[in-house]
Amino acid sequence: MENKPIIGIIEMMFAMLLFLIGSSVIFGLNLSAEKASWIVSLAAGTIGLLLFQLYIYLWKHNNYRNLSVILKRNLGKFIGSAASIVYVLYFAYLASRVLTDFTMFINNTLLYTMKPFIVKFSIFLVIAYTYMKGLEAFIRSAVIIGSVTVLFLFLIPFWILISGIFHWEYIDPIFEIDVKKIASILPTMITFPFGELIAFLLIFPYLKPEHRSAVSKKGSFIIILFTLLLSLFSFLTIGVLHPELAKDFTFPVIDAIERVTLFDFIKRLDTFAVIIIIFGGYFKISIFTFAGVNLAKSSMPKVKPQVLTVSILLIILLLSYTFADNLSQHLEIGLKFVPLFIHLPLAILLPFLLFIITFIKSRIK
Repeated sequence: MENKPIIGIIEMMFAMLLFLIGSSVIFGLNLSAEKASWIVSLAAGTIGLLLFQLYIYLWKHNNYRNLSVILKRNLGKFIGSAASIVYVLYFAYLASRVLTDFTMFINNTLLYTMKPFIVKFSIFLVIAYTYMKGLEAFIRSAVIIGSVTVLFLFLIPFWILISGIFHWEYIDPIFEIDVKKIASILPTMITFPFGELIAFLLIFPYLKPEHRSAVSKKGSFIIILFTLLLSLFSFLTIGVLHPELAKDFTFPVIDAIERVTLFDFIKRLDTFAVIIIIFGGYFKISIFTFAGVNLAKSSMPKVKPQVLTVSILLIILLLSYTFADNLSQHLEIGLKFVPLFIHLPLAILLPFLLFIITFIKSRIK
């Protein structure tokens, strides 16, 4: 399947940022490291940057083709095709998990009395409509939505500091490092969300040729920016909620923002935060959906595209009902089981194997 170059580098940068923000800001702070949480975020971002460069290397040294071609070229047609199907299910599974994440998030923060089915199906219809409108329209919307999101995320720290709810004594000493806690949490924060960037190996081929050389540098900038934001939010959340208590909150960032009061009359900024964060969730689900459908079309060219599209969308919806109804159990699976048994082999180990094979082939030539 040939990819028409329709995306500019600026749109791609905003799409990457929104994808990384996704559910990371509400679920990915890993405050169980307490005062060292912000250091864990910086460490994870550093390793995530290296992982991103590995993905870029695979893409560039396989003639800027998509993941399906990369797998078949380096693993052989049979194994590569089988691996492609595994990745189709992987992306569909991740899309369904994020769909469930945000259904529960919306139910617990905005629409308390609305049935989860209605919330989930409404989000699903938006995602299906987004896919029908096409990748170009979707990616271009990232610039507008991303600009508003970035502006709001940069204002939040300022609001927290001037509102007087931040307690410096909660984070003192600043450089308190618990090596065991950091080591136990770091793998999760590398795979989620940085390992999930492997989905962009299905999006990068749509970049305009003149922008391909800039992906490494511009993408790295986005990862650095996101890492700094994630670390800052970890730092501020601990300073507002207390390091020993913050880890027990389901949505610590929202709880921290809820306490902000500006000029004694501007309150409930958490409502705006929820809406902004939902933008990230929308982009994350959509990227996984595009990745899964595009990979399925590339891997199974003999099957009608319409059949594959409908099938992947239905798989995403049905998989979202296989998870625990209990939010705590759902998060436990998502933050402990998924990173180790799903993300690690598919987002790190197999790509590293492909990197070795690609590197050896390039040297032999």
